[in-house]
Amino acid sequence: MYNTSVRTVQPCATAARRLQQTWAPPSYFNRPAQAPPAQAAPARKPLLEGALFVAVSTLAFFAVDNYRERTAAEVRLHKQLVESQRMHEVFTRQVNAARRKRELQVLNERKTTQIRQMKMALHIAMLRKQLHDHSIDAVGVDQVLQEFDHHVRMENSISNVSGTSLWVMDEAPAKPYVPNVREYDPTDTPASTS
Repeated sequence: MYNTSVRTVQPCATAARRLQQTWAPPSYFNRPAQAPPAQAAPARKPLLEGALFVAVSTLAFFAVDNYRERTAAEVRLHKQLVESQRMHEVFTRQVNAARRKRELQVLNERKTTQIRQMKMALHIAMLRKQLHDHSIDAVGVDQVLQEFDHHVRMENSISNVSGTSLWVMDEAPAKPYVPNVREYDPTDTPASTS
């Protein structure tokens, strides 16, 4: 009986060996020589964390630097705009002041010219009165206009606002008797009494 029982156990042992050879446990149990993943990760994780820290720090630095430069550029732009507006206002004031000065110069020259003309007209009237008092006929306006056309010249001039200058030619018979228009300008010295 002993023999029969050994024979029955033997097929069970071979069947168990076959089952062991065909059946395999999950893969993580098959490779006991490999280190578990939990042990391999800590060696790589500090390097990865360090690289991530450097990358995030670099991005943060660039973001902060970009923000600072942008705000500084906006401040510079604002200052330039304010300065430009101020310079524009100064330039506008200067142009307006120059225009007002020129207009005042024109008005003063016109006033001076009209005063001279009135003084000369008064002088002519007084001379005509003298001629009339001595019973001498004065020269007519037609003769004066004719003399003007023949002996008076005109030239453009930049010394006065009107841009023209008139003078009597030297060969004119009335040249020695033409008064200097500056004689009719007001003088700073008081008139002498004689």
